[in-house]
Amino acid sequence: MLVGRALELGTLNSSFDSMLSGVGSVLFIAGEAGLGKTTLVYEWWKTVTPDAATFAAAACSIPIGNVDVGMLEALQPWADIVATLQSSDIQAKKKFDLKKLIHDAAPAWAWAIPVVGEIAHAAVETAQAIKEQRGGTATAMNQQQVFQQYVNLLTKVAEETPLVILLDDMHWADTSSTNLLFYLSRQISGKKILVLATYRPDEAAIAYNGKGHPMLKVKNEIFRYETGKEISLAYLGEHAIRELLTTIFADYVVDEIFERWLLKISDGNSLFITQFIKTLREDGWLNDYGTFSGNYTDITIPATALAVVEERTQRLDPETRELLRYATAEGEEFTSYVLGQLTNKKPLELLQELRKAESTGMIKSKGSARIFSNQTTMIFGYSHSLFHKVLYDSLFEQEKEILHKQCFQVLKTEWEAVKDTSSSVSTIASKLLLHAEKSNEQEYGAHVALRTAREMWKKFSSTEALEMIETVQRFANFPGVTFEKNTREELIGTALLLKAKILFMHSRLSEAMGTVTDALVNFERIDNQWGIMRGLLDRANLHGYLGKLDASEADAQLGLALAEKIGKPEELANGYEEVAKVYNLSGKYEESLLFFSRSLELYKSIGDIKGTAVTLNNIGNEHSSLGAVEEALQCYEQSLTLSESLNDHYLKGWSLSAMAKEYHHLHKDDIALEYFQRSTQMMEISGNVFLIGNNANTIGAIYHQRGMHEKALEYFSQAIEIAKTTGSQTSHAAALNNASHVYRDRKEFEQARQCITEACSLAREAKSKYIEAYAIAQMGLLAEAEADSTEGENHIAKLNEAATYLEESLVILRSIKHRQAKDFEKNLHNVKEKLQNRK
Repeated sequence: MLVGRALELGTLNSSFDSMLSGVGSVLFIAGEAGLGKTTLVYEWWKTVTPDAATFAAAACSIPIGNVDVGMLEALQPWADIVATLQSSDIQAKKKFDLKKLIHDAAPAWAWAIPVVGEIAHAAVETAQAIKEQRGGTATAMNQQQVFQQYVNLLTKVAEETPLVILLDDMHWADTSSTNLLFYLSRQISGKKILVLATYRPDEAAIAYNGKGHPMLKVKNEIFRYETGKEISLAYLGEHAIRELLTTIFADYVVDEIFERWLLKISDGNSLFITQFIKTLREDGWLNDYGTFSGNYTDITIPATALAVVEERTQRLDPETRELLRYATAEGEEFTSYVLGQLTNKKPLELLQELRKAESTGMIKSKGSARIFSNQTTMIFGYSHSLFHKVLYDSLFEQEKEILHKQCFQVLKTEWEAVKDTSSSVSTIASKLLLHAEKSNEQEYGAHVALRTAREMWKKFSSTEALEMIETVQRFANFPGVTFEKNTREELIGTALLLKAKILFMHSRLSEAMGTVTDALVNFERIDNQWGIMRGLLDRANLHGYLGKLDASEADAQLGLALAEKIGKPEELANGYEEVAKVYNLSGKYEESLLFFSRSLELYKSIGDIKGTAVTLNNIGNEHSSLGAVEEALQCYEQSLTLSESLNDHYLKGWSLSAMAKEYHHLHKDDIALEYFQRSTQMMEISGNVFLIGNNANTIGAIYHQRGMHEKALEYFSQAIEIAKTTGSQTSHAAALNNASHVYRDRKEFEQARQCITEACSLAREAKSKYIEAYAIAQMGLLAEAEADSTEGENHIAKLNEAATYLEESLVILRSIKHRQAKDFEKNLHNVKEKLQNRK
């Protein structure tokens, strides 16, 4: 029942109507425990015209035993939304084919497709979707692509049916889910999507050890961009309490004294009021008409809503209370399967008891889902988290220990059966780790945490992956726990290599270097050849990006020697690739080409199509840097053919973009624009915003050459904004360099200088020699243009300045043997001719 919420219902209806007209938004619903946030949403949804929109809900997992389970379940709430959209009742309306939409628009989310319906048929379909997803080289290259694909998916669904999404209890959400909410909010205003996010402000403020939950910052950013607003639920007042009593008791006679008393003792907390009214009726203080009889002083008044709930649980019959106490060990949501294992009850007997427990209002059925042991199990949830807390806290410590050990054994069996591609990996892992720790199963828990960290990083959920890596280290270093020989060092070393990779992707290069070095120490301690090889190659890559090219080459050669010793073709191919990348960073394109070619032969020999396609693109890039355009085009075309056979949108987009750039260099700009358009379409499907930005940059250059300055600046601005979003300093610098051309041609010299100065600074930070050299050359061309606009001594000074910049640029370009050197040599020759003529 819902009372006293007319204003809030009006806001919900207003947001819903705006969404139906095509203006989507995020609506936060704030309020402390017991104020009816979730009830408000569900009661409002009952008033919405049937079939006006599709509703999908997901709840973030509550903490169990002081372990923040929800914060470890990377993107699980959003995966649950996918599961809800795939549910039979929604699909029966045949508004959209979710599996096809995921396959076409969001392949990185194939793991979230639930296995439902006819199990055998659904399992085959799901396996095929995942197989196709994994078949390509990369369905996503970073978290932004994962997020963009999800937005693409929701956009496609919303084109078929307006969409309302409920994210319940966001104060328990993982960081990646919170970031995805913000990412969606930046594109939501033009879509028929309404997101409702409930949270408790007090819990959010103290989360993350008092630092505050990230959702608070995200909420403020959403407000800043004006794509969302908030409803703050107030406590119920006298009028609402009277409305509630009138709803509960059909023949209620107004009793102002009772109403004021009820308001005073409850502070207007709706959970307190509704549960306490039940207690008063059971104890005979209220009759069937809602009439109070007796003395208020004789009634024991609970101090808080928690106390009311605790008193309510004491009134359960002993069998039901014990059943619900045991169920709390699994979590706020629990399954009949696990509870049956804990209680040794037969399925039918257990379901009868759960039905009886449901009649008390403390739990509610959430339907069935195929989760455990290939069998359908009922899912139940406590009607409020306070019921779960009270019942769990009532367990003796020894009872908790026994229940956690039993849960560990059940979940361990499921964990060993689950596939990495399954949507249940993080859900099972978060609970299994809790029970492993409570059961002193640290070695097994460390293996679980490492596997989960890898799976989370596949989704680019870096915060959660790093949390899992810390869990690996914490379990591995747990005092008094014995591990099998060398296992501890292998686990820590492998986890540290993954951590270094994540830090590298976030440009935290110095931290990554220290982490790789620590990993090497662990592997060297037990003479683990594979770990030493991997560490050396990773460290070589980091040395290269830090500008320590000699150290980079030395580590790369040592790592390659170990790869050759190990003798596995896939390891050796990867080793050749890493060495090639090191030479590329050093500007040694011929050496890089040699090692990429060796890698290519190995990938071909073992039939690795995706490895072959990626390496062909890399070889094409090396040919391009050396000025061998025809050879580059041949490599890109071969890669495109392979990527089409894999149906890999990202690889296709990469090859098409690379080919477009070569046609641009050949001055075949109509063909180049066609290829850029095709590439951008592929990248929009794969969610690769980074390459869309690079395409925009080169398209802008084409329009600039055609004298279409405004259109050129439009594309350069798009490229700059995307580069800022992705954090790519090199892409940002390249777009600024190109924008400076337009300003120079329009004689807006100061604007051009600002662009070049910023580009040069970004290039140096990114340690990109080519882009730095290009920016310096642009400063020279700018000085030449300024010279042409002046006379006398200023004219000579500017020409000398131009020559100095161009010579500085050529020193760098010649050192890396870049083909652009020839173009700037011509520019330098022209400048010197002008100087000679002035003499």
